[in-house]
Amino acid sequence: MDLDLLDKKIMYELDLNARASVTEISKKVRASKETVNFRIKRMLKEGYIKGFYTVFNTAKLGYFYYKTFLKFHRTTPEIEKEIIEYIKNQKNCAYLGSCEGPYDLTFLLMVKNARQFKEFLIKFKEKFGDYVPEKEVHTVLTTHRLNEKFLFAGKTSKHSFYQDEISHYPIDDIDAKIMQILSTEARISLIDLGNKINIDSKVVKYRIKKLEKEGIIIAYVSAPNFYKLGLQFMQINFNLKNIKTASSIIEFFDKTNKCLYALELLGKYDLTIEIHVENDRILREIMENFKQQFVEQYNDYDVFNMYQEHLVVWLPIA
Repeated sequence: MDLDLLDKKIMYELDLNARASVTEISKKVRASKETVNFRIKRMLKEGYIKGFYTVFNTAKLGYFYYKTFLKFHRTTPEIEKEIIEYIKNQKNCAYLGSCEGPYDLTFLLMVKNARQFKEFLIKFKEKFGDYVPEKEVHTVLTTHRLNEKFLFAGKTSKHSFYQDEISHYPIDDIDAKIMQILSTEARISLIDLGNKINIDSKVVKYRIKKLEKEGIIIAYVSAPNFYKLGLQFMQINFNLKNIKTASSIIEFFDKTNKCLYALELLGKYDLTIEIHVENDRILREIMENFKQQFVEQYNDYDVFNMYQEHLVVWLPIA
């Protein structure tokens, strides 16, 4: 099945607000509710959309992220699989992916303090230290979530949240249950969500609105199947001469209509750009344009081909 312009417009609107009703989306794409509903169900069935998730600012809950890169040495496929499974089974692992480039594996751990991450590293080194001679650890300072424009070039909608500003917003069991469900079912109705946790839908609505107002819930977005869409997932990590140029670099990549996430980091790399391109030629064109515009603004950059994602958990609160 090939996606037509209407499909692409619907996907774009779903990424702007995955909780938007079919009626709201139909008005924006100028199609009937029946058509929009059919198209959404078909794209889910055919695997173009893997689902809908909620973006949270976990720093408001007292958590921050460590982004780590690992380089393997003298590993067999069996040992690499063992390493992947070990990290994957960490309850606070939010992301884990294999890559081609300067490193072989990258992952995100969500922790409440540096000691928690240190304890993970100690146990990991005891078990796999002989196979990982090189690692890079970064603290995620700011996450910018840009909307999907690689299929339909609509207006930019950027959600930024600052993970170096830790606070401790109190959530109870009801909030936690609501967040866990929304983390992977962003389009679930208030009635269905209430039925799952045995709470009246009016209470659910009030709780969600409060979490949105407090900045805990940032956005409701879609999870496209990049492989199905014929897109390569590339990650570009920059070491900048002046970190103040990060915003202009993010703006540059946003204008390519290929960028979905940008992370400002503290570590070897200052900035991570995640883009999705059709082929290597387009990637080269983007980077050539980047060099012409920013040749004096960076020291170096590394390109990673993220060829396999092993784990993506939107709210890894154990």
